[in-house]
Amino acid sequence: MILFFTLIIAICWILYELVLGTLSSYLIGDSIRQFSFTIWFFMTGMWIGAYLSRYLEKNAIVNFLRIELILSVLWASSVIILKILYLHFSVSWDLFQFFYLFITMLIGWFVWWELPLVATIYKELKIKTKSIISDLFTFDYIGWLVASLLFPLILLPILGLYNVSIFIWSLNLLVCFLYIQYLRTHKVYLTKYYFVVLAIVLYFIFLLFTSNKFENYYLREYYKEPILEVHQSEYQDIVLTKRWEDFRMYLNGNIQFLSLDEERYHEALVDWPMKLLEENNEKISVLILWWWDGLAARNLLKYDSISDITLVDLDPKITELAKNQVDLVTLNQWSLMNEKIKIIHWDAFNYFKTTNYKYDFIVADFPDPRDVWTAKLYSREMYMWINNLLKDKGVFITQASNAFFSNKAFWSIDKTMNDVFWNTLAYHRYLPSFWDWWFIASQKWNLKSIDICDKLWCTVFDRDYQRDKNTIEINTLAHPKIIEYYWEWYKKFNL
Repeated sequence: MILFFTLIIAICWILYELVLGTLSSYLIGDSIRQFSFTIWFFMTGMWIGAYLSRYLEKNAIVNFLRIELILSVLWASSVIILKILYLHFSVSWDLFQFFYLFITMLIGWFVWWELPLVATIYKELKIKTKSIISDLFTFDYIGWLVASLLFPLILLPILGLYNVSIFIWSLNLLVCFLYIQYLRTHKVYLTKYYFVVLAIVLYFIFLLFTSNKFENYYLREYYKEPILEVHQSEYQDIVLTKRWEDFRMYLNGNIQFLSLDEERYHEALVDWPMKLLEENNEKISVLILWWWDGLAARNLLKYDSISDITLVDLDPKITELAKNQVDLVTLNQWSLMNEKIKIIHWDAFNYFKTTNYKYDFIVADFPDPRDVWTAKLYSREMYMWINNLLKDKGVFITQASNAFFSNKAFWSIDKTMNDVFWNTLAYHRYLPSFWDWWFIASQKWNLKSIDICDKLWCTVFDRDYQRDKNTIEINTLAHPKIIEYYWEWYKKFNL
């Protein structure tokens, strides 16, 4: 039975880290950095707990139960506490990071008291075993393996972060109850702790009944908009809001489009480059990377010269919404149901490796480079793959963030693309929802010989946007410099 307890608490350990790391990634961004901080501070807490556990061994049987009870309450409250702290301290990143890391370390501290106390309980109850350490660590690692698979494949997509936290504290409380029962077989009676367990159960019931109200309060305060729908996919948190005619989509808290001005964005991204392509092509094949909501496809389908559109994206949940959600379908005009469109749910890199199909027009509408996963989408290696799939006179276009605020990140994209295509041209358009937004076009023939802005009604750079390119590094998979550039801007302007 003790080994079963070890298995359960080991599952909880890993789930603690995964939920905290995922939550901080959603709230702060930069998932690699946040997961690294989570592991480091969690392990620091475990190190402190391991050292201090010697002072709890004297009354290990009772102290183990007390720690499980404290952990169940602490964990049940931690997600709520962190979200409330974020609402009040998000303007001060360092202060919120301090509270987040303190709670992470505190949980790690209590967690590592568990295993040494279990080993002591073995001795006090005189449980026969060939090797206490071997048994404990065997079940400990099995628990880690189980939790590592359960979280991304089942728990997060189905339950969501808040309900996963409820699942964890229920496991802690289950251990408490079964442990009290188990001790009775060894004539150790801790009857008074039944009342403590009951009190915590009542607290949890209160949290369960108020969870929807709290989550609605958090979403309302965070987004400042009436919440229409909330979804948790395998890859991201999806929120749809609507106020009168203003319909918006957010992924992990970051706005993706605003219905009132998205047409301006997609006109710059799709329609302007199409004016170049239509001059030399009767039939145009298009590859859209990432933009799964059907809005870019909607604009493309207006052109009779479009022969086929391939849409490659990782998350099928967004595609499902784009085909079925009433407001989104109305906005994209049922574009994803068109017979010209082929949808592939796959990672772009893997798709590039398996196709030899050549395209006239490739559109990359990737999210901003906040972490290693998104930074690779702006890497030299990515552009080399795109170059291989582009026809001789084909056009490649990518969104390139805000060139005024994220100036270094923008020029890194431009320099990286030039390293592959040797031929790029940047242009921009003002968007109320995104401010002044920039795009970079590439073409295998001499793009700069064309007066592109006369044809596309756009403007080129003012002096405020200029930067010495010699100080900017290109972005590669091995050295994702663009993350550093992007976060320098993001923290400086608190955006």
